[in-house]
Amino acid sequence: MQLRTARLELDAADHGVWTDLLAGVMGPAAPGYPTVGDLLIARLVADGHLPSGEWGPWQVRALDSGALIGGVGFTGAPGEDGVVEINYGLASQARGHGFATEAVMALVAHAGERGVHCVVAETDCANVASQAVVLRAGFAETHRDESVVRWEIVLDAPAD
Repeated sequence: MQLRTARLELDAADHGVWTDLLAGVMGPAAPGYPTVGDLLIARLVADGHLPSGEWGPWQVRALDSGALIGGVGFTGAPGEDGVVEINYGLASQARGHGFATEAVMALVAHAGERGVHCVVAETDCANVASQAVVLRAGFAETHRDESVVRWEIVLDAPAD
């Protein structure tokens, strides 16, 4: 499954893509890709702790260069309450260009088309850039403690 935005292609990568990434097989990539986070995600998918495909992690590719620049994705299928969690990260060279926001917005829209009612995300309290991504994508802060900020965007209200 693929999604396309003005500048990005998002691929809901299957299990084989993630095991290939662990083996160093990935095609063109931006400097700094894969990040430590990408390798962790790949390991979680390869070991069966995270799903692949539509409700798992997606690879993000810049259309102009064809290079992999990072990832965005879900941590699993939506629950019965229609809530799903999203995460994201880019190679350092791809940051600061609005790519993360563009990718997050595309995945949120996709979730809404699949009947999801609410998308949640967490950011580290110190990661102001990551917080800016979810704010630009329309999320609102719902909880904060000493280390984590929790965010959500309500796509529609579930029927009573």
